Amino acid sequence: MPNALNETTYSASLARIQELWCAGAGQADHPAHAEFHALYEDIMGYEQEAGMSTAPEPAFQIDTVERLEWFVGKKADIQSKIARVKAQAAAMIRELEREEAGLDWRFGTQAERVLRAQLSGRKKSVKFLVGTAGIRKAPGRVQVTDEATLERAILTQAPYLDSVIVTRIDTRTLNQLLKVEGDVAHLTEDGTRVELPGLSVTPVQEKFYVRAGQEDEA
Repeated sequence: MPNALNETTYSASLARIQELWCAGAGQADHPAHAEFHALYEDIMGYEQEAGMSTAPEPAFQIDTVERLEWFVGKKADIQSKIARVKAQAAAMIRELEREEAGLDWRFGTQAERVLRAQLSGRKKSVKFLVGTAGIRKAPGRVQVTDEATLERAILTQAPYLDSVIVTRIDTRTLNQLLKVEGDVAHLTEDGTRVELPGLSVTPVQEKFYVRAGQEDEA
């Protein structure tokens, strides 16, 4: 039986199966599971016919330790690539920002002077093929130079501005101060039970993970 997908419908099918996956249709008891399964089979069949599939064989499943290792390897490779891209992107952005700052320092004043000479009347910009240079009004702004001092001053001298003072819960420190046993939270220091409105407890549980590199079995 020929595959129902073709080059035209393949992209839409990928978008649909991702939508179904995000909706939980991969679970057998989901109302849309039948559609998800049928679409999955169609996509796998089309990719096999087109030589696109990255799976080792048709109807590939993780059902052996060797295939689990394949899955872990794929995940670890992706994680490593993400980490490298993030590191490289951050370094590249910093370098480009330094380059732009240097360009502004060396030529910014000169460029603005030439631009202003080209402006007249209500004209505020000059368009080039590569971009636009212009003059625009920047709104006045206040800057915080000493946050602690300003906070004290607002509380004592300008309470009408107290809405700008934001208090946040430090979740990391909270998890250091509290420990969870079963489904109950206790103070780490003395074991006092803690139950507060707005505080929920996630019990200790085993969670499947994949991490790049080797790790001793715990």
